[in-house]
Amino acid sequence: MSVRGTLIRMRVVLVTVIVLAGCGGVLDAPDASAPRDAGPVLRVVAVTDLGVLPLPSAIAIGRDGVSSGVVDGQLLWTFGDTFVTDNATTVDRSNVVSATGAWATPDAPLVLEQPVDAHGIPSQLIPYTADELLANTMDATNGWALWPGAVIDTGGADLLVLFQRIKRTNGSGFDGVGLGTARIAPHETVARRDPTDLFSRPMPPATGGTPLYGTGGVSVLGDTVYWFACEAISCRVGRTPRARADDRSAFEFYDGSAWVSDIAAAAIVIRNVGAAVSVSYNAHLGRYLAVNSLPGSNNVLLRVADHVEGPWPASGVVVMPSDGGILPAGEGANYLALEHVELSAADGTEIVISYSRPLGSFRGEVHLARITLE
Repeated sequence: MSVRGTLIRMRVVLVTVIVLAGCGGVLDAPDASAPRDAGPVLRVVAVTDLGVLPLPSAIAIGRDGVSSGVVDGQLLWTFGDTFVTDNATTVDRSNVVSATGAWATPDAPLVLEQPVDAHGIPSQLIPYTADELLANTMDATNGWALWPGAVIDTGGADLLVLFQRIKRTNGSGFDGVGLGTARIAPHETVARRDPTDLFSRPMPPATGGTPLYGTGGVSVLGDTVYWFACEAISCRVGRTPRARADDRSAFEFYDGSAWVSDIAAAAIVIRNVGAAVSVSYNAHLGRYLAVNSLPGSNNVLLRVADHVEGPWPASGVVVMPSDGGILPAGEGANYLALEHVELSAADGTEIVISYSRPLGSFRGEVHLARITLE
């Protein structure tokens, strides 16, 4: 099997296990002390397909994983693996660019500014270190991927982009060994990578160890950022002030009853999650709304809770392709459904989600859909 074939098949199998994702829109958090009634019942009345996020060129044949954030009126999309045809990339001579980005506006989110080089290859959004690049050019099956994820507006001129450092080992799988940060300004195509990880754990085989908070999604609510770490379809949560989102010393973790500084005390707060979850405050429902893919299916799960940290019910409203508006996978199952609050209606009656849709070997696309609530 070719290096390219090995990497793609590894990616398809493991993408639902280890993914960095999230969306960086900012919503005002409700006043926790204010009286609240039960709010409307969560019901879906319509699902509408909004279209596909277009590929950057004819040489690009598929990609997956998407997050978004807004700064100065500009919308940044970040993508995971972007697959290209047999002409090797100018990045590391492999057939996949592990991190790419595109700019748009919230009013026209599918009209993308995504420059490519003379060969039709987009830039590597998160730059490799010299050692990572050397490992990839020598043997990509034992090299590195840098999967971008949540995009956070911390109040400055740049967006904070999270990314996961992925170690490929003997062509047998992916191990997330670090959660890094980078900065990017509007219309830039390559982010400025910070030299140290925010979270890290031992090199593969990485069994157990420190959860990589942010890999399961990030939610920005008012002046607070909530970071999810999801493994085995269950997630823990941490939080930081938005202005200190890249400061490890600013983290607190929910232990089931209180926020504490001890990362080892963090409790599982939400289950039945396929890789990542988005949480927003929905003004229409008067509650927090979680959106995620149901593991191993084309379906999307919506549920509500009174607090970001829950308690979250195991079930909720399931949106499926037969409801219209969500396309079934061409191979396998859809994954990584997340809400993008910067595209959702301010009154909460309509939300916009994305999901990754595999179409076969080396091919996949990212769709947007609008879900209208009763």
